[in-house]
Amino acid sequence: MTPTPTTTPTAILGLFVQGDPVGIFLFNLGKAVLILLVALILAQSAKRWIVRLLTRSRRIDINVASLVGNLVQIAIVALGIINLLTAFGVDLASLVTVLGVAGLAISLSMQDLLRNVVAGIYVLLEQPFKIGDRISVKDVTGVVQGIELRTTLLRTDDGLRVVVPNSTVLNEIVTNRSISNQQKTSIKVRIDMADMADMQKTGDEILALLQNLDSVSKSPAPAVAVEGTFDGLVRLRVDFWFTSGEKTTAATQVVDALRARWPEANMTVLA
Repeated sequence: MTPTPTTTPTAILGLFVQGDPVGIFLFNLGKAVLILLVALILAQSAKRWIVRLLTRSRRIDINVASLVGNLVQIAIVALGIINLLTAFGVDLASLVTVLGVAGLAISLSMQDLLRNVVAGIYVLLEQPFKIGDRISVKDVTGVVQGIELRTTLLRTDDGLRVVVPNSTVLNEIVTNRSISNQQKTSIKVRIDMADMADMQKTGDEILALLQNLDSVSKSPAPAVAVEGTFDGLVRLRVDFWFTSGEKTTAATQVVDALRARWPEANMTVLA
């Protein structure tokens, strides 16, 4: 009796790929997707590993470490894309020509993205601020959580995560509040005019109260401004500075001192 020929999964896959154009395409597509996934995972892992490795040395700034990590990430993804294209039988020489033409078209259509990437590299090299610094850019103030290729990530006092395009960071006025380690806040005070003998004397009294508080900075000195009167109330804005991270303590002491002097006053702490 003639033995029945056996087929293995490999043989079946070989016949499927060799005999069917759709099968060839699906096989190459699956291989390309696998290559891309592996490249993305390796790129992200390599970036984290390099940043962690470089930041162990005190001689290397965290901004430089982030820049090196971002460049390595781009290089790995680029190699993955090249391998992906070769999986479909694309010739490398032709690929270089196509990439040259495509690169010009992409640069024209993605100017904003490229502008942010270049700005991110400049920010990492020039180091106007570092990760962990507290900065103000446009209408946002927060602690720098990360400097990516396209965006800078901030964490505000309210716990919000704000994404700022790097081109905005590069072109706008940026205040690095961590250099002086001083922050400013204001309190709106509404005092009944009947409780005030004189606005100037009241302002001087408020300044004297604040100068006796340990949590309020002496330089810059506190300031008091009269914003107007309404329904028998005088509206004042009290500005004062304090050490970064001590806003709650400073604001509480200021409010307590003012309320002890003017128990009926209405007060609002501004952001």
